[in-house]
Amino acid sequence: FNGVTPARCAGNLVRRYSRPGELVVDPMAGSGTIGDVARTLGRRAISFDLVPRPRDVLRADARAWPLPDETAALAVIDSPYSDNIAYGRDPRCLGRISCRDPRFYEEMRRVAAEARRVLVPGGILAWIIADEYRGGVYTPAGFRMLNVLSEAFEPIDTVVLVRHHDRSASPMWEHRARRFNFYLRGFKFVFILRKPVGESGG
Repeated sequence: FNGVTPARCAGNLVRRYSRPGELVVDPMAGSGTIGDVARTLGRRAISFDLVPRPRDVLRADARAWPLPDETAALAVIDSPYSDNIAYGRDPRCLGRISCRDPRFYEEMRRVAAEARRVLVPGGILAWIIADEYRGGVYTPAGFRMLNVLSEAFEPIDTVVLVRHHDRSASPMWEHRARRFNFYLRGFKFVFILRKPVGESGG
């Protein structure tokens, strides 16, 4: 499954930032890894996606969460970082917008606003994203996204998630990187942020 979140990363986030019985939300669920891990660890979990594949993933748009205010302890979002992966044909899919386009960050800001609405005060948002290097152009999508998230949340940590067995480690990509003078990008950022205590809703 393209873009799948590693289970070990999901487990670390769930253990550190939620307690048994609390609600964990994944609004861009894909294969449903985060929800599966959360339930295994004794949390309640709600996962949704524009194009749900597993049966326990609901159909919903990440810009309009089907949840009441202040109900979740943790939201984990492994978002697209550009239009480089075909997640589906739905025209609402955020993975159809290039990270070079300002609309990408405007739409992701709407997702972040929903996270702030649904998280309890002091609740945690973990946002997973990568930068892009394509066609000789580097776009720092991760850092731009952190700036967006910092408008509504308090940053508390940044983790670099190394993607082992990534396709970019193949001899073909190593050859291209040397020939065209760019670095292979076998990692993502995990931005960990807190909804300020004393704030309610969105």
